[in-house]
Amino acid sequence: MEELKRILAIVLRNPATWKAMLSLLTAFGVYMLMPETTPEAARRVAFIFAFAALFWALEIIPLYATSMVVVLLNIFMLTRPGGILDMDHTGYQTFLLPFASPVIILFFGGFVLATALHKYGIDRIIAQQLMKWFGKKPFWVMLGMMGTTAFLSMWMSNTATAAMMIVMVRPMYEQLEKDDPFRVSLVLSIPFAANIGGIGTPVGTPPNAIALGIMAQHGIHLNFVQWMLMAVPLSIILLMVIAGILFFMFRPKHHEVELSISANTKTGYRAKGVIIIGVFTILLWLTSGLHGIPEALVGLLAAGMYAASGLLNKNDFKNLDWDVLILMWGGLALGRGMEISGLSEWIVSLPIFEHHGFILFAIVCILAVVMSTVMSNTATATLLIPIIIALQTANPIMLAITVALSCSFAMALPVSTPPNAIAFASNIIRGNDMFKAGSLISVISLIILLLGYNMVLPMVFDF
Repeated sequence: MEELKRILAIVLRNPATWKAMLSLLTAFGVYMLMPETTPEAARRVAFIFAFAALFWALEIIPLYATSMVVVLLNIFMLTRPGGILDMDHTGYQTFLLPFASPVIILFFGGFVLATALHKYGIDRIIAQQLMKWFGKKPFWVMLGMMGTTAFLSMWMSNTATAAMMIVMVRPMYEQLEKDDPFRVSLVLSIPFAANIGGIGTPVGTPPNAIALGIMAQHGIHLNFVQWMLMAVPLSIILLMVIAGILFFMFRPKHHEVELSISANTKTGYRAKGVIIIGVFTILLWLTSGLHGIPEALVGLLAAGMYAASGLLNKNDFKNLDWDVLILMWGGLALGRGMEISGLSEWIVSLPIFEHHGFILFAIVCILAVVMSTVMSNTATATLLIPIIIALQTANPIMLAITVALSCSFAMALPVSTPPNAIAFASNIIRGNDMFKAGSLISVISLIILLLGYNMVLPMVFDF
């Protein structure tokens, strides 16, 4: 008995244990407080939703682990043969199928492409060539770093891009005096550009893919070019705005700076093979409206060519960001559960969602930025998009896209995004520096999005 008490005391002293217990109690409280008229299936999914939101926000266990639990909870609480949803013995497949959904396959292809570019140093060659255009003036050097980071983030993981670019910029900020504010603006520009660059393509960041996947579940299909026509101009505008804000908040002491990026420009035949396949893949993505091959199959084709040619081996595939794919799976499964249980319909009937037009867009976008500031932007998109896409008071395409984009505008805290954490780990910036600059940029980015959504989105998507 004494040994049991000692073990229990050790367990209870662990903060994660307390967080988990309180989160489960809160989720159970949400289940109990749901109105009696709410269908039982919706009450159960409300429990799963609250559990997922708290576990993702507090990161009690790894984010992908929470996604696995979400899938399992949906299966065991909803799909029992003859249970509350009256499914047969194959009902559990409803929550397994999202892991093979086109959006996850598309993202898988993007991860494989990014891995190949990085393995053969092609990402560094691209960065080196792009940086040659920007001279020695501090503002243009910083803008060049941001443009390079943003371009790579369109095709590679934001996290991997930020990590690579922070390493590249290190020799430069180490040459500057420690009291030169330009050190701060240079380092902050990397994560902010990675976050903004990620909005440019469907494979740039998980919230984009979450939005596309959930829209596809509702019969709404957008192609690669449509997304880029809307998002790339926005990202260019935001990059210019962010560069201006950082430059004036942290003015450099010198009128000129020197930056060099080392890269082996002598590519062998294997690297050339990676480039050929990569260019071929991107061209197929950009011309999907002409040849009719779905973007997901193009991504799978690229992965197959890299594997069959031996350019990537089994260890390369082992090192892919499988945790992100699992995280997205949990999000899609949660969205499916909310839909078939009727929970989405109940939530959208709440008074907060009775607004129309600009006010409604402002509410959901602000909610997305606030949530993404303190928790994973992927988790935020996972929680919000299934709800707002069910609203009948506004166009679901516009709502899903604006929320997905807003999730990438959270830049105030080191925990907001992995690129922010990577920059903070450089020990060049303080939390206060990131909070002041990031908060201002989040607000301005949100204002630009809200002012532009009514003009740009209808032109791109013809509604």
